[in-house]
Amino acid sequence: MEDCEFRRISTERSENARFTVVKDLVSVGGHLQPFYYTEIREGVCILTFYKEKIALLKEYRYPVSSWQWEIPGGIVDPGETPEHAAVRELREETGFLCDEITPLGGVYTSFGSSNEKINLFLARCTKRGGASPEPAEVFDLYLFSEDEFKEMVRNGAFMHGAGLAAWARYVSRG
Repeated sequence: MEDCEFRRISTERSENARFTVVKDLVSVGGHLQPFYYTEIREGVCILTFYKEKIALLKEYRYPVSSWQWEIPGGIVDPGETPEHAAVRELREETGFLCDEITPLGGVYTSFGSSNEKINLFLARCTKRGGASPEPAEVFDLYLFSEDEFKEMVRNGAFMHGAGLAAWARYVSRG
């Protein structure tokens, strides 16, 4: 596999406000193959404990036409570190102020179809200010015990990929 050569022949890009759809024509071992994928800005997701409860958002997600449980998160702004973005997004979406923020590493959400990288964090919070979500963000904030959240993971009610990855990283650390 180390000998496998991928050489880009051409690229077509279709950009919009949120992501870019890319079509690359690639030579792989002399065979021409198109590769389609989305380029998405780097993001953050924060597994948040507020006074020993796990904070979840129930947000309407238009692409899947349903309400979904998820952990807070968002995009890393230009010039911003992922840690700063995590603290900012958490404050904007929940109003929570971090007492402690711990990196849990990154994940690629679907590296077969996107370059999207999500930086995962664990936040511990005991204070809350005012939230300031974006106008198109339609969600409610809920607090769950760790046992309640485990049951949501176990029974499939919690399907947020980055949230599941954050939970796995948190649990694996003991």
